[in-house]
Amino acid sequence: MMQQLKWGLLGTGWIAEQFANALADLPGAQRWSVLSRNQTSAETFAQTHQFAHAHSDIETFLADPELDVVVIGSPHPRHAEQTIACLNAGKHVLCEKPMGINSQQVEAMIAAAKANQRFLMEAMWMWFHPSTIKAKALIEEGAIGTPHLFHADFSVHFPFDPTHRMYDPALGGGALLDIGIYPLALALYLFGAPSSVYGQAQIGQTGVDEQESIILQYADGRHANCVASVRAAGPCEATITGSNGYIRFQRNFWHSQQLLVASNGQTETLDLPFIGNGYVTEVAHVAECIQAGLIESPIVTWEASRSLINTMDQLRQSWGIQYPDER
Repeated sequence: MMQQLKWGLLGTGWIAEQFANALADLPGAQRWSVLSRNQTSAETFAQTHQFAHAHSDIETFLADPELDVVVIGSPHPRHAEQTIACLNAGKHVLCEKPMGINSQQVEAMIAAAKANQRFLMEAMWMWFHPSTIKAKALIEEGAIGTPHLFHADFSVHFPFDPTHRMYDPALGGGALLDIGIYPLALALYLFGAPSSVYGQAQIGQTGVDEQESIILQYADGRHANCVASVRAAGPCEATITGSNGYIRFQRNFWHSQQLLVASNGQTETLDLPFIGNGYVTEVAHVAECIQAGLIESPIVTWEASRSLINTMDQLRQSWGIQYPDER
């Protein structure tokens, strides 16, 4: 009989709510404990989402021997320290993207997972959606011929507020790490790691990247163009173009439930719904990996997380962006 895992959430913000709802839809998942900086907030969240325990102290939260898995849903700069603390306490970890704010942090997190023999995965829910999986299969089957071009746009307008996490350097603000990671991650999933990367960014008054255009180049001549902006409101679509047609993820490509496939002059729309709110398959995968004794996902591998953060490090370095914790 498979072990029923007890899940904890570190954080009570929007992303924690998504994972709480996903766990409610996952058979066998026990909603065990919640950690917030404020005890009242933790208790309210726990009551709303039916978690058994609420904490405001991380040491107490991690000292619970019943707790199996922690989902990290805090701001980016806290991911590394909190993930390593969880791993050192013997807990498995699903860490919201980006796993760390730079490659040094990601390497330290992976080292902690290895040292403690505990599962660690970057939460990249998009890679578990039926639309993403189907697009990869269609490309590999040759449905659009030889793939040549990739274009993805994640542009969502956030009204300027220097204290908002999108604009505050102390919270890992900027388009790249929060939303620009999605076009990059989709390109990585469909095209693999690039041979070179180049990008231009608009740096705002708080010192973070507010929008960027990034070109990924591949040894075989393929190009991926990734666009992200917190200032503009774009179509948020992704298109892969080949010698015989194209595949288009409809609006909000990172959780699209439709693909438009044009191949050899014929066009078809594929309906590809996900389960629940879209996070269920991801948490189910984590549970399966842990129950199988794995410490690394075969889908969101550590090498994939390395590739993503190395690409973003290169871009930030070329733009002259450093976060306070890096200085």
